Amino acid sequence: MSVRPSLLAALLAIGFSSTAPVQADTSIEVSLKQRYLTLFENGKVIGKYPIAIGAPESPTIPGDFDIQNKDASPIYHKKGKVVAPGPDNPVGVRYMPYVRIGRDEYAIHGTAWPSWVKLRAAVSLGCIRMLNNDVIQVFNRVKVGTPVVVTTN
Repeated sequence: MSVRPSLLAALLAIGFSSTAPVQADTSIEVSLKQRYLTLFENGKVIGKYPIAIGAPESPTIPGDFDIQNKDASPIYHKKGKVVAPGPDNPVGVRYMPYVRIGRDEYAIHGTAWPSWVKLRAAVSLGCIRMLNNDVIQVFNRVKVGTPVVVTTN
């Protein structure tokens, strides 16, 4: 089947394509200075959430990353201690790693200590902690591969 060039140009101009529909362009920006995580969809802010960040001795690293995995029921393992999924879990109710450096993994996750987030404290081991209800909202909106930009601003 041949398509006349003028017809093909017209179809392309109105957005006709045989590819899958374009997905919303979702991204995350984290401000270490302001201690907020902002969720964007198609360039528009759809959520802004308070966060806790890494302590001075274990800082949250700035840079351009992306969501590498999503865990809706994280199990916490540390020094032989295992904590089942749930609100008492140190990483809260959702876990989204965005970078691995050597044996260290940095993630956006919930917390068992909401006061840290409410104070926007610098207390974590480098991860970005969110209130459990907030991290669920972000978790439900992002996909593996969603860009994460961590800035010092």
